[in-house]
This record gives sequence, structure tokens and C-alpha cells, in this order.
Amino acid sequence: MYIHIGGDVILPAIEIIAILPYAEGELAKDTAVFLHEWDTKHDCKKIASEDSVKSVIVTDTCIYFSPVSSQTLKRRSMSDGLELLNDELGEALLSDSE
Repeated sequence: MYIHIGGDVILPAIEIIAILPYAEGELAKDTAVFLHEWDTKHDCKKIASEDSVKSVIVTDTCIYFSPVSSQTLKRRSMSDGLELLNDELGEALLSDSE
């Protein structure tokens, strides 16, 4: 499964480690330090202009600053196959508890 994270960037869902909401003044100190250190040592891609970043997507090799909100990205990741898998898993857990 692939997830469109904004602009012309589409990532395999399996490569995504974390999707973080982004608000410049509201980042936890540790998160801000992590993003700054990563940016100085590794690859960061800004898909959006500085004032329109809504989420940060972390992969093994890159961090993406996206104009798409973390809630929207979560919905996209849960669509189709993953949603079906979650439904099946939920049914299996219910049947085990009976």
C-alpha cells in the first residue's frame, strides 16, 4: 500500500515509521531537537512551504515536511486493505473472547 503525503510524493506505507502533527511553536522540546539534528545530518524534504507544514513523516532514510495533516494521513493509511485487516482482527479478537 502507498500513501500520498502531499505534492508529488507517494511513499510505501511500510517505510513510514511515524507521522507527527506539526505546529512550529507547539513541538515538544525533544521532538524539535530530533528534527533539527536530523536536518543537519540527514535528508529532509520540504513538500510544503514553511508556513503550510502540517505534519512530519519519518522514515529510515528521510524526514518529510508535509502540507497534509497527520489526521488525513492516518485516514489514508487506514483505507481499504488496512481497514479490512483491522476489521478482521477485531472480529477474531471478539470471537476469541466469547
